[in-house]
Amino acid sequence: MKKVLQLFVLTLVVFRASAQDPHFSQFYMTPMYLNPAMVGAFDGNYRLSGLFRGQWGSVLQNESTPMYRTYTASAEFRTNKGFASGDAFGFGASFLGDQAGESKFGYNVAGIGIAYHKSLNRTNTNYLAIGFSSQIYDQTIDYTNLQFGSQWDGASYNPLLPTNEFLVDNKKLYWDVNAGLLWYMKLARRTNIYVGMSAYHVNMPSISMLGNNNVKLNIKYTATGGIEFPINNRFSLQPKFIVLSQGQSIEMLLASDIRILFEEREPEGSNFHFGAMFRMVGGDPNAPWADKRLVPESVVLDAGVEWQHVTLSVAYDINVSQLIQASSSRGAFEVGVAYVGRWTRRGPQTIYCPHF
Repeated sequence: MKKVLQLFVLTLVVFRASAQDPHFSQFYMTPMYLNPAMVGAFDGNYRLSGLFRGQWGSVLQNESTPMYRTYTASAEFRTNKGFASGDAFGFGASFLGDQAGESKFGYNVAGIGIAYHKSLNRTNTNYLAIGFSSQIYDQTIDYTNLQFGSQWDGASYNPLLPTNEFLVDNKKLYWDVNAGLLWYMKLARRTNIYVGMSAYHVNMPSISMLGNNNVKLNIKYTATGGIEFPINNRFSLQPKFIVLSQGQSIEMLLASDIRILFEEREPEGSNFHFGAMFRMVGGDPNAPWADKRLVPESVVLDAGVEWQHVTLSVAYDINVSQLIQASSSRGAFEVGVAYVGRWTRRGPQTIYCPHF
């Protein structure tokens, strides 16, 4: 029975990996992957960030690929000038890699992005940003470790038997176009708010490795928002949310962090944060729970520390879905790092940025 459940898990996740974008629990650590309007939305001259996610290790621990791996890194820069006083441009480049299952199906993605941050008031605490990005995908698959029904000799799997499958290319290149909007505002000394939306793969590129141009990468729509407000001299509360829709898949993540300042006199300085998230998924009409629009998928625990403009963060997904018997409640773990730097001679002058 456990093998059957493991097979079900692998089939489900391979389907999701091939038809939908991978996701991160620490979505706020992947600005270029979340919303191109976030490029340059930080209090500094440049930002370097990276995030690694490993998933389903409890199910795949005995396989040649012991987990599903997704990793990303980005470098962003912003100017001190725009078309008007208080405005700024943001520029960025990113890389994302994803590898899943025995077929090692996945891709390497390289992209660039640009955003313009428009100040809406004289004090430069209210901004509207618009951003665009484009990415090149190198999609690959390895047929070596795959097993097919025609290779069953009646007693066991026989790799010498023909696959009888029409396996053509194991690589495909394509590119996409993405756009986003972001509004953020500082309401008080330690109170800020942001709301954003984005659309990825607007051109819906063909992703079939069999030459079928009708197989398109669905547009991914994302909506995010959050607010931070103080609850005493050093403690702040940070509720946030993200909603993603791509094809038939829908995902919602509700989260809240507590942020603890190390120094009360520096509200934007070094701090420690921890919190929890609740993820719900739905939209698959063929799933046994199709009568429900959204169902619980995981509870995520996260924590991080920001010190001298360096942020280190971790998160762990506790699986609570109907796959709990196969996964033993173990879902995924993430490790992230980011650094916001300032030029020695000329530091940042224009943008106020909320804590995402």
